[in-house]
Amino acid sequence: MDYITIDKTIKKALYLQIKDCITEAIKQGILSDNDRLPTESELCEVFGISDIVVKNAYKLLVKQGLIIRVQGSGTYVSTRKIFKFPLKGFDRINDFSHYRYYEKEKHIILFDVASDHELVMDMLGLTKDESYYVAKYVVSIDRAEVMLQTLYLPKKLYPLLVMKDIELNTLPELISKKYARKTKRITNGFSPVNLSSSEAMLLNTYKGAAAHRVRTMLYAYKDQKIAFMETLFLGEYTQFEVVLG
Repeated sequence: MDYITIDKTIKKALYLQIKDCITEAIKQGILSDNDRLPTESELCEVFGISDIVVKNAYKLLVKQGLIIRVQGSGTYVSTRKIFKFPLKGFDRINDFSHYRYYEKEKHIILFDVASDHELVMDMLGLTKDESYYVAKYVVSIDRAEVMLQTLYLPKKLYPLLVMKDIELNTLPELISKKYARKTKRITNGFSPVNLSSSEAMLLNTYKGAAAHRVRTMLYAYKDQKIAFMETLFLGEYTQFEVVLG
């Protein structure tokens, strides 16, 4: 809290002093995205001010897009940029080459073989004797965590798959180039969700943050299910654009 200084001997309004101190701390890198700010009661106790002073300061910072207030959680610095994704061509959600951003990075945090997730088994049309690969990774764009993706692939369709294959290839490349399979149809289902504590940790945000969940199913000939992917986009930092033509 030492980045906030209040001088009660000058004419400048106290709420503006608080607002300016926090703004300067953000500009200088003292405060970073998702850093938690002091509560109203903490500031009132330290500086001997009323809660309306803090409310007014935070209200201005929210209006400037520098902080967010989360009911039941607290007040946080919010300096991430808004990322836009085209709905046209959404089937290429795992192909970052068409995103208009400078730096994209995929960091794999889990690669495994499993058969214990009833929803995934059903989505992939697998029997109880079959299994699937699961790969979970965080996608960062311009050094900001933007999405958490979990990819499920039927093991019988992707023999000898290793984590490096996921790391070095986009999903279209993996399916068409390495395994010579042709995707004929893709479906996407959108739903709003709130992030769990572990999901929030991976996306560097707070528990309960709003997110867009997209479940993507890829089919080959005769509606053979060849891949299932779940993507979590940070709701506050993601916009979807409808592209015509």
